[in-house]
Amino acid sequence: MSLLRIRAEETEAPVRPSDVALIIGATEPIDVRLDEVHAGPVAGVSAEMQVKFERGQPGFAYVDETDVLMVRLEHKVSCFIKDNPGTETTINLHHIVAFQVRSELDVSAAAVGAFIETNAYFIAYPYVRQSITQLTGSLGLPPVVLGFMKRDEWPFHEEASADHEAPEGPE
Repeated sequence: MSLLRIRAEETEAPVRPSDVALIIGATEPIDVRLDEVHAGPVAGVSAEMQVKFERGQPGFAYVDETDVLMVRLEHKVSCFIKDNPGTETTINLHHIVAFQVRSELDVSAAAVGAFIETNAYFIAYPYVRQSITQLTGSLGLPPVVLGFMKRDEWPFHEEASADHEAPEGPE
């Protein structure tokens, strides 16, 4: 029997923090791994190297046989020497975060998306930081160390704050 049922919502109902809390309570992270890397070419190396870090669109899938929710996170790092065209080195990397589903859940796809934004990224980010530092160093570039992730700069921060200030009424 499948423990997780993800339904598509016909309307764009807002996701409540309590919807995400249900997913958090019913899952446990069991694996974080680097899944795919595309890097290069190394076009320029300099101590004045600039770095641009971007997130891609996350994805998820549920493996029914093992009751595992798989989340795939995509990131792109561009390293370049400012005002020097043709020096860009691009690194595309994908991480998989696996969550064991431990109890029955019936949630919307939007709630899973909010769970990814508010939890999966924070679980994976130390691994993403380490991968980027190692990859840039291995490519002969100055090792890139990303800054810390700050919750107040992330999506859904305002909704979570509002939920703590004013308790929800009966549904």
